[in-house]
Amino acid sequence: MSNQRTEQTILVYQKIIEQESKTSTYKFALLRAVIDLISAQSPHIEDRDTYVSIPVLLISDKWLFYYWDLIEHKYAQIHSERDLVFKEQLIKLQTKHHLQNYWDFNREFQKANYTTTLKPDLVSLVKVLNETIIKNPVKYIGTSMGKGYNALFQVESGRITGNANGYLDLLKCSPKIIVNKNHFEGLRLYGGLLSGANSIIMNWVDFMYKQKKRAAKKANNNEQVVSELEVDYAKPTPLNILLKSSEVNRETQTIRNFWSEKIKSDTPVFCTWSGAQIKSEKELAIDHAIPFSVIFNNDYWNLVPAKNTVNSSKSDKILSKNQLFASKNRIFQIWDTYRSAPELSHVFQTQCQISLVKETEISLENLFQKFVQINEGFVELRGMESWGVNQPRSNFYESALI
Repeated sequence: MSNQRTEQTILVYQKIIEQESKTSTYKFALLRAVIDLISAQSPHIEDRDTYVSIPVLLISDKWLFYYWDLIEHKYAQIHSERDLVFKEQLIKLQTKHHLQNYWDFNREFQKANYTTTLKPDLVSLVKVLNETIIKNPVKYIGTSMGKGYNALFQVESGRITGNANGYLDLLKCSPKIIVNKNHFEGLRLYGGLLSGANSIIMNWVDFMYKQKKRAAKKANNNEQVVSELEVDYAKPTPLNILLKSSEVNRETQTIRNFWSEKIKSDTPVFCTWSGAQIKSEKELAIDHAIPFSVIFNNDYWNLVPAKNTVNSSKSDKILSKNQLFASKNRIFQIWDTYRSAPELSHVFQTQCQISLVKETEISLENLFQKFVQINEGFVELRGMESWGVNQPRSNFYESALI
């Protein structure tokens, strides 16, 4: 991308975030979802020469992740005391099917086959979410470009039907949004600057804070509204929710139990990164190979056994290319174990098809290539520090050369 195009693209997003009118947080949620999907290199993003297509279902899925706790803690997302279009339907689904938190929901939502009781409610929720995204932020975002509606994203038709048996079926028939290749490249290269703790999320939090102040004034509340922490001390702050900084969200119990049982039965379990044997449950850590703080992903392919000391050293760093290839055989063994375990195989297969590859017949080599590609993307495009067991501590510029 030329320097002139780069400047124009950055200016487009800067105007959207800072200058365009916003009656809700929908535009923030749309941009953040697209950036997150691009960063995770979703296999369902299609390159079509001059433009790129993204299934709206994947954006709806991200929205559920973003908004779940914001709805629970009653943070305003729309002006004038209105509610999110999908809020009532989501709450009904939570109550009816006893879904206590987002990860309970996610396990059911991303299944290849839904139960007969859950299917109509999930399909109905997806329809409302998709329609909300298409008719609201997709239509109005980018009006500052002076090209009317659908200036940034166009819509390619698709239709969610009651015949969809599970997540992968919903994905196949999902409508898609279309984005110009230059604007897509802008988000790929500079999305990290727009999202994260920078512009999008901080503006989102600012929107909620202003809503709190308006509500206080309307209620003739003379108390000074200083901050969300002081107003609702018992609640997580909006920033904590949007950054998903709580450790509670790192659900790894199923995989932890799986490897713990192996250790108890004297089956050798080895640290994915160092190769050392994990001899007791106290030594066992379940590592997010690609850090949870980076892609908020609890898929089985991303959860691997590691020694506690090694896991602490790695922390939230990205794996170096050397480390990935040094651990390749162990990664293959772990994935093959998941694929062969009756209690894990079906979920593992579906999660790989959603996040890594589109093929029904999954090759471990193809999974690994995509896995390496995602890791390298965060080092090269985000400048994140890479890590390896025998890699000396260094700044990310040196690390990226490994």
